[in-house]
Amino acid sequence: MSLNWDDLRVFLAIAREGSLSAAARRLGVTQPTAGRRLRALEDSLQARLFERHPQGFLPTAAGAELLPLAETMAASAEAVARRQPGFADRVRGTVRISIGEVVAQFLAPRLGALRERLPEVELEFPVSHLLANLSRREADLVIRECLPDSPGLVARKLGAFGFAVYGSRDYVAGHPAALGEARYRDCDWAGYDEEHGYFAGQQWLLSKLGGRPLPVRLNDAQVLQEAVRGGVGLGVLACFAADADPALVRLTPPLPEVVSRQHLLVHDDLRRVPRVRAVMDALVALFEAEAETLAGRPEPERRSA
Repeated sequence: MSLNWDDLRVFLAIAREGSLSAAARRLGVTQPTAGRRLRALEDSLQARLFERHPQGFLPTAAGAELLPLAETMAASAEAVARRQPGFADRVRGTVRISIGEVVAQFLAPRLGALRERLPEVELEFPVSHLLANLSRREADLVIRECLPDSPGLVARKLGAFGFAVYGSRDYVAGHPAALGEARYRDCDWAGYDEEHGYFAGQQWLLSKLGGRPLPVRLNDAQVLQEAVRGGVGLGVLACFAADADPALVRLTPPLPEVVSRQHLLVHDDLRRVPRVRAVMDALVALFEAEAETLAGRPEPERRSA
């Protein structure tokens, strides 16, 4: 008996989603097509695989027995898909790197240098707060501060972002309290909303404000920098970005309590693929070359208050 993998994919999707319509949407096929494939699989096995209940499709005893085998086949198919690029040995093709906006702010002006080093590699940089699933090939690489506890992932240290307190030149000129510790009592501040309280510097700032509310709350680091640049108040910003902005003044040294250590994550099946390996090496070299800039050392004299 020869089984069709597409039929098994439909079976697995129905088991995961609980309905024929949801499984069809997940697989990008029509509901009648999904129904035909399920019937074809049941005919091949000469067994009914699901009971139809008001709450959805529930596996029969035969379906429950088949499910872990189908899961294993799906995992093997995903592994083949991940390793497929490795069958070629040329450093060319597309590499998709999932990043947050602070890393995007750092990489964007440096992409020309990356392209010179990787002329035959096409780079995609989806920017998101969410962690891409490397096992399902939502990305080839991920740059993140957190280290997920997921099997098959390999992490490599990239570098550490330093943060300090900044204000616009005009705001600081009009608010002498910004130059000292009174800034936490007397100055306006901008930061992140409650949902993004895990962003670098937010918890440190809230503790320094001693219960004072933030009158302006955002959910994007680049927008926060623009708001501070526009004079809304003071903010905790990444040194590499704010030091390069002539409209901003650094008011503190890099804050030892606020450091964002970045890691490069890759699935073990992909790290030896030539183009992925080349991109990894290029990113590591870039972060190493910019380590002082990232950390915010030394404090630039031209930005001093």
